[in-house]
Formats: sequence, structure tokens, C-alpha cells
Amino acid sequence: MPVAEKGSGGGKVAFLVMFAGLAGFAAIAFLILRQGDLVQDTGDGAFGVGSVARVGQVDDLAESVADTGPILVPDIASRDRDIYLNHLSTDPEDGWIAFAARPLDATRDCTLVWNAADELFDNPCGDDTFPANGEGLQTFPVLVDQNGNLTVDLNAADRSTTTTEP
Repeated sequence: MPVAEKGSGGGKVAFLVMFAGLAGFAAIAFLILRQGDLVQDTGDGAFGVGSVARVGQVDDLAESVADTGPILVPDIASRDRDIYLNHLSTDPEDGWIAFAARPLDATRDCTLVWNAADELFDNPCGDDTFPANGEGLQTFPVLVDQNGNLTVDLNAADRSTTTTEP
């Protein structure tokens, strides 16, 4: 009766396959969790996580807008506050504007589409258009820090609203 040779390596192969699978799973989980680094919770609780979006370096962003048009920044935290970031200046540190990527109460499939030829945003769910500065849409404050990092404050309006009791 044939007997398996000791140390044939079958156990080693199974161990390596299991280890590779676990490492792959860990890498995917890490990448998914790192997506949340785009947003920073300021602790105000108005919309929960995602009150400040850190978008990137103004030099790179300005070049991207000049090449391909306004940047759509998806809301990966709550999925309901996608914004457009546009640059309306020749100076990379000035002229930034951020605004809602769709009209108020519109669904995500109605995200505005940049029409480069007319320099307007077209509404795929209606006949209306919006100018490059987002006039008519909800806007958000943009801050460029001393290192050239651009952030968008998604909850500024909620923090500036105060109530007084008689």
C-alpha cells in the first residue's frame, strides 16, 4: 500500500494559499477604510461624518480644472452631498468655488453634467442650466491653507445658523 512521502509540501501550499487570501482581504479592507480619509469629522454632528472635505493641492486641482473642467467630488460618507469644485481664476490659490452637484431635492441620477462648449452645467433631469460659478445651487465655503491644501466646509451653513429664544 503506497504511503505519502513525509513532507510532500501539501500542507505548505495550503498554508500559503490561506495566507495570501487573508493578506488580500486585509489589503482590500484597508483601501476601503482609507476612502474615509477624504472627509474629516469636525464633531458638530449636523450631518455626522463628512463635514469637511479635504480635496487636494490647489496646483494639481487648478491644472485638472483647466484640462478637463470642473471636478465632481462624490460624497463617500453619506452619498447625498456630491459637490462640484470649479476654479475661476488664473491664480491657483484664488477663485475656487464649491457647490451642490445637483439641484435641491434632486436624486443622484440627476447630477449636473459639465457642458464645456457652452461653459454651463446641464441638468439631465430637466431643461435648466447653471453657470460655471454654480449660481442657483447651494454653495460651500472653500479654504486654501498656507500649504496649498484645499478644503470644502460642507456644514458651514448649519454652524452659522443660530436661534434665539424670546
